[in-house]
Parts: sequence; C-alpha cells; structure tokens
Amino acid sequence: MIYHFKIITFTAVLLLLWLPDNSLAQAQKKDLHWNSFEEAIHIADSTGKHILVDIWAPWCGWCHKMKTETYPQLSEVLNKNFVLSRLNRDDHQTTYRYNGQTYTSFKLTQNLKIERIPAIVFITSEGEYLFHFSGYKNSKTLRPILRYISSGAYRKQSFSHFQQ
Repeated sequence: MIYHFKIITFTAVLLLLWLPDNSLAQAQKKDLHWNSFEEAIHIADSTGKHILVDIWAPWCGWCHKMKTETYPQLSEVLNKNFVLSRLNRDDHQTTYRYNGQTYTSFKLTQNLKIERIPAIVFITSEGEYLFHFSGYKNSKTLRPILRYISSGAYRKQSFSHFQQ
C-alpha cells in the first residue's frame, strides 16, 4: 500500500514538472486583483488608471458568472488598464469614503445610480463617475467597452462612433 502511494506521488510530481511552463503563465494571467473601493480610488489616483467597480450580491447568479467567466477571459486588459473593485450591493455594514462623504456599500451603490445587478461602474483616475451599465455582459460584449474607456475615447466621441 505504501509502495503504491509512493509511485502515485512520484508520478504526480513528474507530471507537474513535465507540464509546459506557459500553463503557469496562463493561470497567472487569469488572476485578477480586486481592491477595496477606497484602495482602488487611491491606486487609480497614483497610477492614472480608470476604476472598474463590479456591483454584485451574494445571491446573484449572473454576478457570480461574470466574476468566474467574463472577467477572467478579460484578465489581460483588465490588469493592464484598470484598477478593480467590487461592491456587495447588499452590504449595509462596510463603509467607504467617496467624494468627501461616508457611505455603506449599499448607499454607495445607490449614489453610483445602480438599480439592478450585476452592474459595472466606470470611474476616472480622479474619482469622477463616468457611467455604468447593468445586466450580464460576456467578454465579447465587454471587451470593446473596456477599450473605449481605457483609450480615453469617451472624452472625444460617443461609444457608437467608437465602434465603427
């Protein structure tokens, strides 16, 4: 029995060593760093990156699907161009400072004009609210929106003109 365990362990170690190096790199690309809202504001201010705030709730299946499927598929562009934060719309305890006011997560999502979830809010590096949208978005739908924001095109043209 111990002999079989040693053989299985040895085989598993060999398989791990045999896997191509890029598999680890691929896994790391999918890692996203979610900051608290206040940390995101601070990091964005020092880096000049826009903030993407994912508004979710624990009971929301579509929110979970965006976190586990949509965002990982966009990890490269998200990590490169955005500071990420998440707010639990149902949290009435945790407080954050934003624009000189203190809000619970729930009140902050209301202040950011969120009525339905999932929702994504975009905020400038200076902390200025840009816009939001609600509803599930897959990576194909979200990718051009991310490009529109990260390129700064929103300053000069509407999204419909950007897509052409």
